Amino acid sequence: MTFFGHQKQPHLWAIALILFSITKIYFLVSHTFKKLDKLIEHNHSFNHMLFLLGAIISIIIISFAIDYLCISEIYPEAFSGISHNQPLIFRFSNLLYFSIVTFTTVGFGDITPLLPAAKLITVFEMMSAFIVIIFIISKYFKNTN
Repeated sequence: MTFFGHQKQPHLWAIALILFSITKIYFLVSHTFKKLDKLIEHNHSFNHMLFLLGAIISIIIISFAIDYLCISEIYPEAFSGISHNQPLIFRFSNLLYFSIVTFTTVGFGDITPLLPAAKLITVFEMMSAFIVIIFIISKYFKNTN
């Protein structure tokens, strides 16, 4: 099943997806920093910060799984370890697993991005994980001490 004729001009759809991914991460991270500043300013508990961190991590992981699913629809050969003949829900669950493995920097290697667009989106998720985990936690502890 094809949507929006993405098989006719896959490069344009891949570029649009990459631009969307960059924009999404910018807004998610900037909103998280703003929300964290408000939590620190109003002396909210560490539990509130953990809830914010858990929510943003969940949103990032799920949104990248959707990005990976989109890129695998545009380019069926974008990932090794993903069969394009599987039902959509199974491919999504495998790509959600890949997103979790990428975000946590475990990298088992059973699913691997093969094409430049898939690799680029994977790098965006790695950078997002670094920014969220390292910078946000360090900012919280810097401002609370």
